[in-house]
Amino acid sequence: MELPIDKYLNDEFPDLKIESPLFYNADIGIRFEIGDTDPYVSDERYREQVHYRSTQLFKATHYENDDIYIILYLDIKRKHNKTHKLKVFRNGVKDKNILRNLSCKSIMQSDEDYVGWESYRFVLMCKVSEIRYITFLHSDYNIFIINKTKHTIFHFYDSRGLDVVSNSKDALQQLFLKYNDWILDYDREIINSVFENK
Repeated sequence: MELPIDKYLNDEFPDLKIESPLFYNADIGIRFEIGDTDPYVSDERYREQVHYRSTQLFKATHYENDDIYIILYLDIKRKHNKTHKLKVFRNGVKDKNILRNLSCKSIMQSDEDYVGWESYRFVLMCKVSEIRYITFLHSDYNIFIINKTKHTIFHFYDSRGLDVVSNSKDALQQLFLKYNDWILDYDREIINSVFENK
């Protein structure tokens, strides 16, 4: 039986691999630099900029009433009778009843690097208004936030940057214009070629 998240991804993002680096897997996307590149900047100033930019970009791409999927991929080293407690979902929702929408699926890995590991995909379906998005943005887990309403995928890959991709250029056009100064210079030419061409 196909899960709602899989049906949505197959319908709206066929052939897109939901994995890092998301920007390079998508035809339409923007890669933002959120950390300060100055090697002499203080740790506090660096963290402030990461927090400010990541929250501004999240708020620009998500409205309170938007339907979202939060996907978390987790690889766990196999150990006998050892359970792994995952608190990010419990801490990230405003009402614990939302966790009834949380599903977990085991993922088969064929890569030799995964011998001795178990891989899981957790999916929470909810509205933006039902979560504490900062908890998800700044967790240590590999999290993708899929906006079903706007057809965007938001991935904060680490304190250096984040990717926002879509199946439509129109969905990201305003983000491209408003936050153009934050675009990662390394990928600027590719991004400009998508958004500046009519």
